[in-house]
Amino acid sequence: MNPKSSSKDIFGLALESYYTNKDKTPIKVHNKDFYDDEIPVEYLFRNYEEMPLLEQIAIDLCEGKVLDVGCCAGSHSIELTARGLEVQPIDISPRSIKICNKRGLKEAISLDFFELDNKKFDTILLLMNGIGIAQSIDNLPVFFKKLKDLMHQNSQVLLDSSDLIFLYEDELTEEDNYYGELTYEISYKQSISDAFPWLYLDFDLLKKEASKRGFLCELMYSDEHYGFLAKLQLS
Repeated sequence: MNPKSSSKDIFGLALESYYTNKDKTPIKVHNKDFYDDEIPVEYLFRNYEEMPLLEQIAIDLCEGKVLDVGCCAGSHSIELTARGLEVQPIDISPRSIKICNKRGLKEAISLDFFELDNKKFDTILLLMNGIGIAQSIDNLPVFFKKLKDLMHQNSQVLLDSSDLIFLYEDELTEEDNYYGELTYEISYKQSISDAFPWLYLDFDLLKKEASKRGFLCELMYSDEHYGFLAKLQLS
């Protein structure tokens, strides 16, 4: 979660404070329908052994030239680089990219995924609910088209998301919008972002929407918290 609408660079501020001063003030996540949540900033600096199994599996599946989308503090890219892979980390947060550079990721650049052109990758990695950058069901065609633009026939996309159905129990009706379309604000200390849309998908819907756009979609892992890792390839 690192939205373009967060013009105050909330993630970057938190990463900078932690990297420079070991300030553990958490990032707070706000949604009007749920209790506030917190992201421990030190978690964004985790190593491979500290990553959840879903992320470890994704890292192990990466191959060739890797695009790390929403790289944040660069933890995934650092592990992949140590394994000898060529990695292009990108993030819309300028401060986050500066931290990546300081951590040794000299190729990390501040760039919106949807503005990346004229490059092809063997693996496109979108972790920490990477599908969220699509923002809504209606924007999925744009998201899938951009993936295709950055792929060759043998490329793979590794992304995770969560099925949020467990949050609603029996409250949903057919008239409701899709339950994975949410609106958030994030804050750090006295700074708060603008509201922004964020998307969570259940695996069946991801597979259906991907298939419409010429992708094969395979479930690689699911956990007890309704999270899953999927692999997309061109059909």
